[in-house]
Amino acid sequence: MITAHVVNAQNKHLYENEFDEFLRRRHDFFVHQKHWRPPSPDGREVDQFDTDVATYLLGIEEGRVVTSARLIPTTEPHMVSEVFPHMCEKSGVPRLPDWAEWTRTFVVPDKRSTGLRGTLTQLCCAVMEYALDEGLTAVGGVQETYFMPHHGALKWHAEPLGMAREENGEWYIVAYIEVNEAALASVRKILRIEHSLLARRGAQVPFVHGDRSSIYIDLSGRHEIHAIHQGEP
Repeated sequence: MITAHVVNAQNKHLYENEFDEFLRRRHDFFVHQKHWRPPSPDGREVDQFDTDVATYLLGIEEGRVVTSARLIPTTEPHMVSEVFPHMCEKSGVPRLPDWAEWTRTFVVPDKRSTGLRGTLTQLCCAVMEYALDEGLTAVGGVQETYFMPHHGALKWHAEPLGMAREENGEWYIVAYIEVNEAALASVRKILRIEHSLLARRGAQVPFVHGDRSSIYIDLSGRHEIHAIHQGEP
């Protein structure tokens, strides 16, 4: 079972090795396996959406990064708004503070499973848990259409924002998943767990920026509130 570490601009220094591994695994998946991106000379895959507003969930198991997710507020420039707005003809491009775009997910080859309790479902559980914790109401974005049956198997409601389209021989759709307690309960039931899959270390920046404060969670898990000023509202 993975532990999904929450990594952001404030605590990334605590995950230097893990984040570097994450970027290298991204390069292997999105460059060598999917051929979505040109090779990078340094063997790390980074795009224009890897900014300080991004939050990453690094799925770590037995000391290595085996899966991941990148979450970006839809009020910021994101992949759908900048690259795939034409695929939102039904509802328009989402720009809501409590909606998150979910991209850059991979599963390392030896952890890919056809079973429903595999690493991908574990990551989905962690994303849903994080989204609930942060007060989000929807997560999603552009995705290959084969993810839609997986959402259905988890008993998640995913709403397409437009029609599916073919790009380079594969079919994609923009869809967002409803975030609610029932969705988390459903995936936890499938995984046969009741415990949290998240790990939070260091400064935590609220995903929905309201009070501009940060929460610090020390290594023992004890919560302390610190008034870390993030700028004028």
